[in-house]
Amino acid sequence: MNDMDEHFSWVADKYNYVRTTDRQPIEYIQALLSKYEKCFAVDVGCGPGRYSLLLLQIVPQLHLTCLDRSSKMIAETERVLRAAKIDRFEAITSDASAFPLGANSVDVVFTFNAIHHFIMPAFLRESKRVLRSGGFIGIYTRLLSQNETSIWGKYFPDFNFVERRLYSLDNIEAAIRSIPGLTLDTIKFFRFERVSSLERLIEQARARHYSTFSLYNEERLEECISDFRENVMRAFPDANQIRWSDGNVFLTAKAR
Repeated sequence: MNDMDEHFSWVADKYNYVRTTDRQPIEYIQALLSKYEKCFAVDVGCGPGRYSLLLLQIVPQLHLTCLDRSSKMIAETERVLRAAKIDRFEAITSDASAFPLGANSVDVVFTFNAIHHFIMPAFLRESKRVLRSGGFIGIYTRLLSQNETSIWGKYFPDFNFVERRLYSLDNIEAAIRSIPGLTLDTIKFFRFERVSSLERLIEQARARHYSTFSLYNEERLEECISDFRENVMRAFPDANQIRWSDGNVFLTAKAR
């Protein structure tokens, strides 16, 4: 399974179960949006709506357009938001390089853990097109260096070699600077203390909770899971209490 469209169609109905969704960046965003009486925003690469749901739950003045190129992810977003009795949204199948929105029509463009799947300059140009003056792009992502120090980067064979799509901070800053009318505004780092069981981690890898795991063929994935099990058991005395730290970053770029 090497095709990302195939991967996200396959994982759509289980994605919210196998992924960890961080509330702290949403609370940080809540403060950024407090100045708006009504805020129109876009969540690009929304997946099955896990961050869209949190945004809409804690930012009552928000109206959100959820975009994803996977129709199955969009269907899951609609299901999740309607189950939560939220109606301040639209969910549309769309590529990250061409939004079905008019120029100067939104206040904020968000993307959560998805920018490594985009053609970043095209995404930034399109975001600039739809943003009103003074609006901003909010990019929540895991940097390449942060990935390398995760539980997977430390103990899962070949993980850092296979996953080279993530960006460095310098890469993202340079991409923002290259787009006329965009200015890098803020950078906020997040650190999360995680705890899990070894069996839960293996369940997540087999479910390909990170698309990185879809880049392994089935045979190699199982070999690496076996090696991962051995590596973790050597490093941690209790297989039910695996502890590590994850890092993410949230950047904003303002439209002039």
